[in-house]
Amino acid sequence: MEDPSTRKEPTTPDEEPSSSAWTEGASSSPQKIPATQEVPTTTAKKSSASSPITDTALAASWLFYEAQVSGKKPSWNRIAYRGNSHLDDPVPGGWYDAGDFLKLNFPLGVSVSFLAWSVQEFPGAYAQAGATTPALNNVRLAATYLADCHTADYKYVGQIGDPGPDHAYWGRPEQQPGSRPAYIWTAATPASDLLGAVSAALSSTSLLFKTRDPAFAAKQLSHAKQLYAWGKKYPGKYNSAHSAATYVYSSSRYLDKLMYAAAWLFRATGEAAYAADAYAFWQSAGSGDIYTSWDSTFAPAINLLLKLASEGKTVPGRASYEAWMTSSFLSAWQTADGNWSIVKTPEGLVYPSWSQWGNLRYANNAGFMMALRASYSSIDRGKNLAWVQGQVDYALRTTGRSFVCGVGTGYPKQPHHRSASCPNMPAACGWDQFYSTAASPQALTGALVGGPPNGDGTYVDLRSDYVSNEVAVDYNAGFTGALAGLVALS
Repeated sequence: MEDPSTRKEPTTPDEEPSSSAWTEGASSSPQKIPATQEVPTTTAKKSSASSPITDTALAASWLFYEAQVSGKKPSWNRIAYRGNSHLDDPVPGGWYDAGDFLKLNFPLGVSVSFLAWSVQEFPGAYAQAGATTPALNNVRLAATYLADCHTADYKYVGQIGDPGPDHAYWGRPEQQPGSRPAYIWTAATPASDLLGAVSAALSSTSLLFKTRDPAFAAKQLSHAKQLYAWGKKYPGKYNSAHSAATYVYSSSRYLDKLMYAAAWLFRATGEAAYAADAYAFWQSAGSGDIYTSWDSTFAPAINLLLKLASEGKTVPGRASYEAWMTSSFLSAWQTADGNWSIVKTPEGLVYPSWSQWGNLRYANNAGFMMALRASYSSIDRGKNLAWVQGQVDYALRTTGRSFVCGVGTGYPKQPHHRSASCPNMPAACGWDQFYSTAASPQALTGALVGGPPNGDGTYVDLRSDYVSNEVAVDYNAGFTGALAGLVALS
């Protein structure tokens, strides 16, 4: 049985100072990606960046998000073994976080912002992979839920589900017994990190739908502005409240989330005050760490602001951002000599040496950042894209196996995922399925597992090994962006 007290990942070292089944193919003919079996791809270990396996992984990633859907199953959802679930949640809908059934808006906000961003920046990649419509459907669903959780001016439902009882249950979400608590933040319980992450998600979504559905986009932007203003007015970390429930994603800082939210609002509105706010948060932080994740959005914020500067926008702090991007972020990840604890394995995985959880996530989040950098800057463009290629290749083929369920050769058969472990109904599903050493009976196509916890050769495809085989909406988010960047730019 998994230990419900285990964190999703360790806290990063630095703390903030107090202060249908058919999808469109790349050609005119539709390409069918069955949600219940592996996706056929090339088995070659090396090829060009924009290759069949890269396109396939990009399209498949959205099948994983469809497997995570909570609430009423949409008509476009392609996952046959999933149905309506948790319809009586205090706020129905959204995505389950991982292999469990918690709905956690703090990591979800950052994840949705990455996904919406990748569709905006790399639309050609999505068109080539036949993934535009699934991407729009999924982003809209998740963003709608994030906005619906804003139930009053100073009332936000930031989490649904108690980790203890949730992790004690192994089975289908459609059959989980009992009611689920909602954890609510108000003006009396500061949550700048949570509110900033969600604001960024809603601003980025509003831009994605600005011409596609103006009314929906305007609603998202309105919530984004309100949540940002709230987080700025009452600063603090969300896990200062409800600590008995929020420990699974315990926050290290909040200035980076406010900076990231301000950057997105600057892009969405063009209002200079948001750019000024972003720089003020950066100055208050003193600097930023380089571990891009739900817990750190300095690199995403700076990347977005530098892109806007490259388009002619006036961005206070541009020189400081550029210096940090080149001398800290890019240098640490590309050199991988132990600076910032970043190391490189003999087979090419680059990750923080202090981490065991989600090392493929860290590598490909950095890859997404470098792909975005290459989209607006010619400085070391080839070097940046080659680095992205190396991390995507490691996830898909370098070691002779894929770490993406259903894609490539030797992919994981036992992801730590309740729904996928269950046989078809009406067969029972419980802890026997958790302990089974057989392959999961349901495909979790497109899901990126955590991967090797301690370097090459340390990955074991075993469901009970939840460090190596956990899947999560945030694991796939940056990976999806890195894939799209390679397809679009290479």
